[in-house]
Amino acid sequence: MSRLGLEIGTVVRHKDRMWRVAGLESAACHGPRIWLAEADDSGDLAVFDLTALLSDPSFGLPDRGPRLRVPQLGLLSTVSEEQRWRAFSIERHVREVETGCAAPGDSTPHDPRYDPASTTLAEREQAKADELTSAGWTHVSRATVRRWRARYRADGVWGLVPKRRGATLLGRADPRVVEALRALLREEALRSRSRGWKKRMRRQTQWWLQERHGAGAVEVPAQSSFNKLLGTVEESLGLEGTVTQRRARAARPAPPFTPTVALRPGELVMLDSTPLDVLVMLDDGVVGRLELTGISSQRAGAGVRRCRSDRP
Repeated sequence: MSRLGLEIGTVVRHKDRMWRVAGLESAACHGPRIWLAEADDSGDLAVFDLTALLSDPSFGLPDRGPRLRVPQLGLLSTVSEEQRWRAFSIERHVREVETGCAAPGDSTPHDPRYDPASTTLAEREQAKADELTSAGWTHVSRATVRRWRARYRADGVWGLVPKRRGATLLGRADPRVVEALRALLREEALRSRSRGWKKRMRRQTQWWLQERHGAGAVEVPAQSSFNKLLGTVEESLGLEGTVTQRRARAARPAPPFTPTVALRPGELVMLDSTPLDVLVMLDDGVVGRLELTGISSQRAGAGVRRCRSDRP
């Protein structure tokens, strides 16, 4: 499992400055904290919340390749144990390609094929692909190793877990292209479509991106790939079907809620209140109206319903 080896004296990088770990503190009142002293002995001293510091992209060990990511244990608990350990195994291979050392605590490459001082990154990627293929891994090429590196840098260990093919099309696409399609499809839903409407949508997408990001800043996919992405975005917005159906769906107001992922019992609690046509005498002698409040959570049987006054 990835973990950042921090101890007194460890040199770290934060905000383009070099620091030395001066102290580690764990207290129940405010959580773990870390004390950093300027590495050049200038006397500067800073204290940080350890959790916040680990999540800062500018924080890491100098000259150690990709910054170790805190494993997304909640997300990883949703996949099988085999998938989790495969992802951790790929993480070790990625680190060996980029730094020459598979384990975080190592400082000297053990395999000369992955020594950054004598090999190029392309050579190390190819060597890793050859090594895994000879070990029985299937469909591993240099391009596969390069994709692993990109996914690990973007999403940590979770990025190395294989996702469902149908759910990855939007994830692989440039988010700026997806944003353009979502904006243009809401306007397109109100029109009747001719045979060449997908080619017209591709041209409009190019113009939309050029206007907001500049000419040549964003590459629109080829027509065949664009058509697949267009269909996926259209389905996600619920704007497929006849022009009458599309107009009706496009006229709907935006829903008040967004999808939320909750991975532990009681992690997500929802409340809803409604006034009742019941008047009661309150403690101060004033007549007040009751509200019915419903509270529910993921945990089975955790729902609670109670009545309260709308007065404090």
